[in-house]
Amino acid sequence: MEPARLIHASLWLLAVAATIGIVMAVIRFAKGKAPPVILSKAHGFLNCSAMALLVYGWATVGLPTLASIALVLLLVAAAGGLTVGQAWRWKHSHQVELVLFAHLSIAAAGYFLLLAAPLT
Repeated sequence: MEPARLIHASLWLLAVAATIGIVMAVIRFAKGKAPPVILSKAHGFLNCSAMALLVYGWATVGLPTLASIALVLLLVAAAGGLTVGQAWRWKHSHQVELVLFAHLSIAAAGYFLLLAAPLT
């Protein structure tokens, strides 16, 4: 399988996962309650699927440099996402918002680098 096909499939999975993530953030901040568990499970599953494709591509056929950097950023964002999932138990809500913003920013940076990877 060529790297461009792996990258395109990962981009579609990440786009759906990002949409679910935005829905979860809106539910959390607009309504002030926890989003349904199925949304967080779907968000995580889609992200894991995309990263599994990228890791497979990196290990077997090789990825462009931008895609490799994007993979590292997405892995860091995944660690931040796991922290966000547990952070709602913290006493200080501004810390949760900071971790959520970092998760969003790093994931967006990784997504846009991955989007630019096939063009280079």
